[in-house]
Amino acid sequence: MTNMTALLRKAGVQLRKKEYAACLAFADAALPILEELSDDDALDDEDATWSAYFQLRLASLDKLDLPGDMTATCEAVLERFPVDQDDLDDEELITLANVRTALTSLALLAAGRGDVDDAVELIERCFRLVASDAEHDDPFVDRYQQRASIYLRAYQSAPQRYREGFFASVYHLEYKARKVHDVRIDDAALVAYLADPAYQAFKASHPVERLRIGAAGETWQAALERFRALAHQLRVAQDSPLCDAHFTLECKPVTPADLDAREQKWACKLPAALRALYLEQGSVEVQDPEQSGSLRLYPAHHWSMILFGGLVDMIIKLWGDRWEFGAYFTDAELAFLDANFFIFGHVKNSENRYTHLFFDREGRFGSVTYDQDDWNKMAPQVKAMLKGKLTGTMSLDALMSDQIDGVIDCLIERDDEARLNID
Repeated sequence: MTNMTALLRKAGVQLRKKEYAACLAFADAALPILEELSDDDALDDEDATWSAYFQLRLASLDKLDLPGDMTATCEAVLERFPVDQDDLDDEELITLANVRTALTSLALLAAGRGDVDDAVELIERCFRLVASDAEHDDPFVDRYQQRASIYLRAYQSAPQRYREGFFASVYHLEYKARKVHDVRIDDAALVAYLADPAYQAFKASHPVERLRIGAAGETWQAALERFRALAHQLRVAQDSPLCDAHFTLECKPVTPADLDAREQKWACKLPAALRALYLEQGSVEVQDPEQSGSLRLYPAHHWSMILFGGLVDMIIKLWGDRWEFGAYFTDAELAFLDANFFIFGHVKNSENRYTHLFFDREGRFGSVTYDQDDWNKMAPQVKAMLKGKLTGTMSLDALMSDQIDGVIDCLIERDDEARLNID
């Protein structure tokens, strides 16, 4: 055991020194001992030890450009670490990590020698190994670009057969690069395709891409319909693993009397556009209000969050006593905020951060974000409100379109995480 551990440690030292042949020699010298100990059940953590051996060998072989030995080692990994692709929840992280690495390496080797069908099948086998219960992050962060590169080889070899697959892999790579800092697009061949007219046409026609961002001048009615269409696309056309509860849009009736009573309470005039929304659609809930990425326009009948009310009053009702208001502003300033700015809904960005939707006495609409862990982001905007220097206001249509963009973005992300089996 001691000799084997020493050999593997020496192999690691040589790897860090970039002495790849020496690393390989030390790892191979440890192999007979490792096999004997495994046969005798004499290893405390057999999987971890084999994993260390394979990682050293694969790293060295990759740098030495020995495809035959690399193939044999990858096949040995698959034999040593079998996985049940139909039940990944209980698989060990180390098992899945090794198998994903082996399948990716085999796919790259197959692509390099022109066996594009095998390459695509192998990389797709890798991507079917979604997260187990032991994993809570995207397990493919370092593989999205590799998958797109493999599909590029396939597309170049058989354009008709692999066009959709290649474009889809690039589209997903772009999405991941926007969302995840560690996902990059630095392969020159792939970068060139980002501006390719055929890819751009594919991207423009992609159902999710068409619905992700509202068009200029989108009405609030169109924004809600866009959410419905996107939810249908994710749930049905793409067989989303999310349950139907994640695709909800509910409306509760609001009457003129409800609005009149609220106007009287707050001595304000409801903007005509918002009055029309209430009377045509009612109050709106997009997604489960307990979920992040949900939008809520407050209902007419609720124990506290009723239709609309003063900015400070409504935030305190939603969050509880917020000491920051009293610490930063005088009673007169708080009264001014409540008398001139009226919150009528919010988007729940996370458990700690909400974007509150408001209108003012001039009939302008806007939003202000309250983060209970970062008051300094909200304070400057509130100070500007007090000084009459309100910026960033917009129409109700533009406000709703913008907020639906955020809800959709969150839904797409949650859908993507559900496919990866990430909590």
